[in-house]
Amino acid sequence: MAAASLPDSGGPALPACPITGKPALRRIHGVSARVIEDIWRYGQGVDVKHLFKGIDHVYLYESPTGLVFFEPKVVGDGAFYRDYYRKWDVHAGLTAWPDSRVDYRTAAGFIQPGAKVVDVGCGPGVFREHLKHARYTGLDPYAVDADEVVIKETLEDYAVAHAGEYDAATAFHVIEHVPDPMRHAELMAKLLKPGGLLILAAPLHPSPLTEIPNLPINMPPHHVTWWNPAAFSALATRLGLEIVRADVLPASPHQGVIYWLHRMLPVRTDRAPKERYIGHRWSWHASLAIAYALAKMVSRIKVLPANARPVDAFLVARKPS
Repeated sequence: MAAASLPDSGGPALPACPITGKPALRRIHGVSARVIEDIWRYGQGVDVKHLFKGIDHVYLYESPTGLVFFEPKVVGDGAFYRDYYRKWDVHAGLTAWPDSRVDYRTAAGFIQPGAKVVDVGCGPGVFREHLKHARYTGLDPYAVDADEVVIKETLEDYAVAHAGEYDAATAFHVIEHVPDPMRHAELMAKLLKPGGLLILAAPLHPSPLTEIPNLPINMPPHHVTWWNPAAFSALATRLGLEIVRADVLPASPHQGVIYWLHRMLPVRTDRAPKERYIGHRWSWHASLAIAYALAKMVSRIKVLPANARPVDAFLVARKPS
């Protein structure tokens, strides 16, 4: 499908929605690739310049489905994730609070006793702690500190060999990292038996997460899509799945640093009609640095309030019998 043109002649054409293939609704804003590179370099100590080779600008778009996505979709490679995860001990954060993670607990409630479950992009496979009643298999080609229950294979290859074998396929905070979320979800659905469940959780927009300016973890090459219930519903419908649940999850204890970071910020992202989430502004850089230092301290001594705003979108969809 040919891309539509932007109302202003100075920008690129509107790209296709990654879910529907139809033109995006609007361009939100653009940002120099150099700005993103510098945010990662100086904010995270991670060099991403090789991933942006030949790219001058990255643009943020909104789809008619509600999905917000970056173009071009610059995603991290194995070297990026090895460097980033090692430097910041990301797996420690991802595996923290395993008993109280709301996404895990909620998903586990949909899985029947004895069900066969494949957990895509599982890391070390912490979700299995909630599936004592089921049969768990993890799938992650980049998994570290994982045992034999986690298969280090790509979803593309695994779906070919194991089509129709599983009662449930889950992915927690994975789909926002992939350049083609439609294909990713299609392959997960391929793994399901008739009547099987596709279960997804991903960063929510709008949310406190997207109100934090220049947040490295919520931009390329880490996150390339931002989700909401409408976008998840469109994804399930496009796949021909029955929507069981498409909504948001309550904030989870393991998201405490994000909550306090948002609370401590002196300056937040620009709201409509001139939305902006990433840019070279000294006030944003200073605000983020100060708020992060405070949030790290406060999150160690204060629990997440019960009224904390959600930061996750959630989908449960059933494959037709």
